[in-house]
Amino acid sequence: MPPKELRVVIVILLVLGIFFRFANLGQKVYWIDESYTSLRISGYTESEFIQQVADGKIRDIKYLQKYQRINSEKSVVDTVKGLALEEPQLAPLYFVATRLWVQMFGDSVAVTRSMSAVFSLLALPCMYWLCLELFGSSLTAWLAVSLLAVSPFQIVYAQEARPYSLFILVVLLSSATLLRGMRLKTNNSWALYSATVALGFYSHLLFAMVALGHGIYVGIIERLRLNRTVIGYLIASIAGFIALSPWTIVFLQNSRSVSQKTSWQSLKIPVLELIKNWVLNINRQFFDVGLYSDLPRLYLIFSFPVIFTILIIGCYAFYWLLNQTQMRVWLFVVTLTFVTVAIFLPADLILGGIRSINTRYMIPCYLGMQISVAYLLAEKITSPTVTVQFQKLWRLVMAALLSIGIISCCIYLPADSWWNKDRSYINIPIARTINSASRPLLITDLWVYGVDTIGNLLGLSYLINSPTKFLVLPPKIVKIPQNFNEIFVYVLSLELKTEIEKNTPYKISTIYTLKNQDIILSNLLKK
Repeated sequence: MPPKELRVVIVILLVLGIFFRFANLGQKVYWIDESYTSLRISGYTESEFIQQVADGKIRDIKYLQKYQRINSEKSVVDTVKGLALEEPQLAPLYFVATRLWVQMFGDSVAVTRSMSAVFSLLALPCMYWLCLELFGSSLTAWLAVSLLAVSPFQIVYAQEARPYSLFILVVLLSSATLLRGMRLKTNNSWALYSATVALGFYSHLLFAMVALGHGIYVGIIERLRLNRTVIGYLIASIAGFIALSPWTIVFLQNSRSVSQKTSWQSLKIPVLELIKNWVLNINRQFFDVGLYSDLPRLYLIFSFPVIFTILIIGCYAFYWLLNQTQMRVWLFVVTLTFVTVAIFLPADLILGGIRSINTRYMIPCYLGMQISVAYLLAEKITSPTVTVQFQKLWRLVMAALLSIGIISCCIYLPADSWWNKDRSYINIPIARTINSASRPLLITDLWVYGVDTIGNLLGLSYLINSPTKFLVLPPKIVKIPQNFNEIFVYVLSLELKTEIEKNTPYKISTIYTLKNQDIILSNLLKK
């Protein structure tokens, strides 16, 4: 058990962790992917949205909320059908659970996001269970839970209406049940593991990386012998995978839509940019003040000591784990951490892409790192082989790691946007500009950036006042209404810009652009 004074600290950290997960749930901008979550929950498909909205009719901006709310026209079956047809790379469990959740408690932004917060909260006891199975030490388990409770990365995804908190939960749960199955070797323990494998696959298809790591671990520990443990593991894994077979068929049948939705992963960026993002993402497990990868030089100068120290602690934690624990312990953490890295990192370096810098994809890696750090701290602050002076030093290190996590979460909570909101941060000033106008009309062209435009437009509907009207231009038709005081264009393609300036009595005044120079909001002025 942890010392008495440390138990008090752990309780405080758990209370803070609960508070951080549920406070200000509706504060952040509802970004592209979250808007698509609500579209799926509503039961409408993207195709239906385009067909019903892109008809050249002028409507109130709040009409878009029809495609973000639960309604009598669609059921949970439509939610699953929409995913199967348009986004089969997304497993359905989270969307079904959230659909049922909002049916019971309402479909506001805060309620929709709270499902993720609940999953994130449930991950805490799963982390305790996993570390207890792995190390047999309640101190290590409680420290791992404490780090997870106030990790800024965990709080960010606990407050996002996407499946990642559920993914974290099932990774920890499945890992704990695997170790339990290997320890007990009973049919019931393997049946429980099999159920968590099925849950894992239906939570996120990237659970395949975790399952692969589990297989490598069992194979090495049991030296590839077909003994009772390996047979139990194989039967459980096969049963869990068979449970996924219906969705596997759906995934294969709709592979074209998968490639269209995930084409952004192949975006090539310089190696130095990849490295900078890897470093930032590792640090976000403990320290995060919400800035993007294109950090100002001054920030890098002042934050470098913290960033460098966290990297050193992380590397030393793995070194300590490898040297101080049995193979059955360190190998599990290594397979959990590095299987995903070993697949995505070489793919990005050799083929080009940004998979390895996508924090959502690297979740198992970050969990392994936090477990390693928890073990390091537990050993250093209590081990009789460590002098009293060094124990005090490591307690300061632990206090510092936890403190910067708490400070990061305190900075995060009141913010309107964060690094995970991608390009949707621009919706905040756009909404202020449109809301300040009298009798405004918002015109958009859904065919400019596809998914991004649809998702951002749906997200914008949460921020714009009701009197605002909107118009989605039908393909190749540019007809601008005359009876509005101010007319704004949301997302402007070169073709649309040319067409407006050539065939209408308006000239275009750019208001907001993204950092890549894409024009996001323009004002139409009479020539």
